[in-house]
Amino acid sequence: MPLTVLDHSTIYRNPEPNLVSEYVAFPAIHALPDDTLLCMCRHGTARESVDGVVKIHRSTDGGRNWAPAGALPEPASSHVGMRSPGGFGHAKDGDVVAWICLPNAEGRSQGFTSRSGDGGATWSPLASVDPSPFPGMAPGGNLVTLPDGTMVAASETSLPGDDPDRPDWSSLMTRSSDGGRSWEPVRSVHRCDHRHFFDLRITGRPDGSMVGAYWTQDLVANEGLNVHMTWSSDAGETWSEPRDAGFWGQVTDVCGLPDGRVAAATNHRRAPLGVRALISNTNGVTFHEEAHRELWGTDPPKVRSAPVLADQRDTVENALQAYHHFTFGTPTVTCLSDGTIVAAFYVTEQFVTYVRCCRMVVSS
Repeated sequence: MPLTVLDHSTIYRNPEPNLVSEYVAFPAIHALPDDTLLCMCRHGTARESVDGVVKIHRSTDGGRNWAPAGALPEPASSHVGMRSPGGFGHAKDGDVVAWICLPNAEGRSQGFTSRSGDGGATWSPLASVDPSPFPGMAPGGNLVTLPDGTMVAASETSLPGDDPDRPDWSSLMTRSSDGGRSWEPVRSVHRCDHRHFFDLRITGRPDGSMVGAYWTQDLVANEGLNVHMTWSSDAGETWSEPRDAGFWGQVTDVCGLPDGRVAAATNHRRAPLGVRALISNTNGVTFHEEAHRELWGTDPPKVRSAPVLADQRDTVENALQAYHHFTFGTPTVTCLSDGTIVAAFYVTEQFVTYVRCCRMVVSS
C-alpha cells in the first residue's frame, strides 16, 4: 500500500446524543502555512434542517486534538435555509479566507467570504460573492492560492429544465486578485449532458498548475461512473475536458503534495462501503484503485459499526434523491509541511452522525 494510516481522531461528535439531536457533517479541512488545521462543518438538528449553522474547529497539533475556533458572524439580512460549508484558503498577506454558502432571498445558495488575521481565532463580517449571471451557487471545497497570489474558487449550480431528474447542471469558477476581497464574475466551466459532473474539488501543484476532481454520474443510464479529473495550466482560465481517473467513487477531494504527487480521498458506495484514499504519481492523470487505503468502512466495520440499514440508504442509483439519505462521506484532504496527509469526513456510528479525522503518510 502506498499510504500508511498513522491515527484517527474526532473533530467533533455530539457529546450528549441521548439529550440533544446534533447532526454534524460536510467538513472542509485546510492546513495553514504554520500547520494550524481548520475544519468547518455543518451543525444542525438534522441533515438539512433550517437551524443548521457552519462552525469552525481548530487543531494546533497536526490534527490529533481539536477545539472550537472563532465563529463566523452572519449578516443581519440572513434568510432561512441551508447553510453550507465551502472551504478555506490563505491569502498572500497571511490572512485566512473562509467561504460558505447561505440562502438568498430567492431561496438559492449564495457564496460569502470572511477573513481571519489570527489563524481562525476571530473572523471578519461576511462579504457576499455575487453569483451573477447564475441564480445561485453551491460550495466547492477549498480555495487554491497560486504562486502570484491569485485565489481560485470552484462551485456549482443547477437550473430548472424539462426533466426534473436531469437538471441543467454546471460547475462554476471565480478568481480573486486581491486576496479574496473581491471576485471576478462567476463563469461556467463544464456543462453537463447525460454525464453529470458534480462537486468539483480543486487543488494547486508546486508548478502553479491545478487539478480538479468530479463525482461523475450518468443520469440517463442511472449509474455511477469513475471519478473524472480536469486540469488547468493558466490560472483557471481554461480547464481540460474531464477524463476517467481510473477509480470509482463519488464526492472526491484532491490535494497537491509537496513532491508533486496528488492525494485523493473519496466516498465509496459500492461494496465494501467506506471512505478511501489514493495517490497519483502522474499529476492526477492515473490512480491505481487496487492500491487504495481504506480509512473507514461499514462492512465489515473497520473502525466501529455503522448504523443498521446503512447500505440500503447509501445507494448509487437515483443520485439526486439518494443524496438526501447518505450516512457518510464528503471527504476532504489537506497536507502539513512535513508531508503528513490529513483527511476529514463524516460518518454515522451508533446512530450519531459526526466528523472524524485520519492522518496518513506516503509509504517509503
